[in-house]
Amino acid sequence: MVMLIKNNLSESFVAVMDFLPLISKTNSEVFSALMDSNLSVKKLSEVINKDHSLSARILALANSPVYGFSKKISTIEMAISILGFEAVKDLVIGFSIINSTLEDKDRYFIADAFNKHSYVCGYIAQLLANDFDYPVRNEAFVAGLLHDIGIAVIHRYMNKEFTLISEMKFYRKLNQTRAEKLILGKTHSDIGAEVATKWFFPDSLIDAIKFHHSPSQANSNTKLVAIVHLADFIASKEAPQYLLSSEDEPLDKSVIEILKIPDESYLFDLINNVSILIKSMNLI
Repeated sequence: MVMLIKNNLSESFVAVMDFLPLISKTNSEVFSALMDSNLSVKKLSEVINKDHSLSARILALANSPVYGFSKKISTIEMAISILGFEAVKDLVIGFSIINSTLEDKDRYFIADAFNKHSYVCGYIAQLLANDFDYPVRNEAFVAGLLHDIGIAVIHRYMNKEFTLISEMKFYRKLNQTRAEKLILGKTHSDIGAEVATKWFFPDSLIDAIKFHHSPSQANSNTKLVAIVHLADFIASKEAPQYLLSSEDEPLDKSVIEILKIPDESYLFDLINNVSILIKSMNLI
């Protein structure tokens, strides 16, 4: 049964990939504006302000402890000056991609929970990028935000298979990736990376998506991959109500070497400190 599903999926997945829109050619106002080489701060602010949810998220990031700005950031224009023009563009693209791939909830998928896990993971990745001197903090946020994009794609475009995966998780107590391997022959990380490639993401984001459960297997962009893996682990541990599975993915201890963490004790102190911070900010 499982082998038959896998064989049939090889063709259906190709069809799904062909069906997915190319982000660079979308006709939406957001992406049309972002692809305009003459885009101004004023125009970008206008686009963001039309989406109240997006505006709130951008302002929340600008006011976060990561940036340590003493004055309250109350407008999108001010946020752009704090975060940087290109950084805000990246964040808008990330949030818009998440929204474009989500559908309404069903028995095994709650879009709001998926959104919250993605956001918390992105936020933690940004904090960790600051701790480990990763030079592009907004890239870490976007990588954390989009790390599970493959799950949203499976749910939306391969819903029957998504249901089978979910049933294997809940009734056979398998973790997400094991169930996906059995049903699809590949994981949401693989699918997310293929989608990211089709959408012309930079290699750093593709690697972060592909190896966020297995940083030891990454051959490039290892620091970003390790940061996203650790962020996902913390987000899953501290906010299990947002998970799509009853089983957590294990922590890959290779992050200790990749991030040059002194020892496991230091690592778990770090995890505890980050957990306290995000709880104090009511992110979970």
